[in-house]
Amino acid sequence: MPRYPQNNLAACMLPWTEDFRLDVDVFERHIQATLDDGFTCLYLMGTAGEGYALDTARFEQVVEIFAGLTVRDGIDPQIGVIGTSMEQSLGRLQTAYDHGIRMFQISLPSWGTLDESETMLFFQTVCGRFPDCRFLHYNLPRAGRIIQGREYHRIGEAVPNLVATKNSSTDYARTADLLTHSPELQHFLLEGNFAMGCTLGECSLLCSFDALFPKTTWQFFEAGKTRNLEELFRITRLFRDVGELLFAGCQREMIDGSYDKTFLWLRDPSFPNRLLPPYLGFSEEESRACRAVYDEHFADIP
Repeated sequence: MPRYPQNNLAACMLPWTEDFRLDVDVFERHIQATLDDGFTCLYLMGTAGEGYALDTARFEQVVEIFAGLTVRDGIDPQIGVIGTSMEQSLGRLQTAYDHGIRMFQISLPSWGTLDESETMLFFQTVCGRFPDCRFLHYNLPRAGRIIQGREYHRIGEAVPNLVATKNSSTDYARTADLLTHSPELQHFLLEGNFAMGCTLGECSLLCSFDALFPKTTWQFFEAGKTRNLEELFRITRLFRDVGELLFAGCQREMIDGSYDKTFLWLRDPSFPNRLLPPYLGFSEEESRACRAVYDEHFADIP
């Protein structure tokens, strides 16, 4: 059995005012709405939540508010820690630990690509510093390397509190490699590959459409748990069609949070979809085009 239970992992976003201060009231309402939608496994400050962009003061403010609403029985909150150095990551982990967080999402330092020995040292040091905590590794290309299943298995043998991974790839071979060669870890997969992962074994959903379609997201996850392949692939296609149509008018590549915040803004117009500079999210014109498509084609999807 994997070290972490199969689950439906939802990201929380950070709302910025026009002068780029955290809109505390909107942030608190958003966290509570995520809990009200049934998500007990939720995280903050991966790429969607701009964990790469926060200075120390903002990080501490955000963690304090998030922990105040989620550190309680029945909720399993995660804090994402992104740093250019291991020491920076350790400092932020300690800050969140002091607020009661015991589940963390970590990424490899991205300034220089780590080799296998350096990667092992990173996990042993970071996870070993907090033995009463659990860790999920965000396996993303920005770190310069993707960890494969056999390497995860070696790391997992040496680091018992590494319990899960997060993968955004929709490549079937990569997914099969993870589930085959490191089955002791719980692998969280995006909507585009969750159905394929469920044909291979137990895996979890890293949901990005939860802000837009919370009930449909739960139907998708439950179909995965019961291996209802017809329903799984029906909803997979629905999500693909939504993304393709919503963003058809956007002709430039944007960072992850641009899309996730726009999903949330479509459902809750009080939530701003702006990003911290220098990143530029959807313009007003692009946002209006997305809303027109949403209102015409998808507003009735629960």
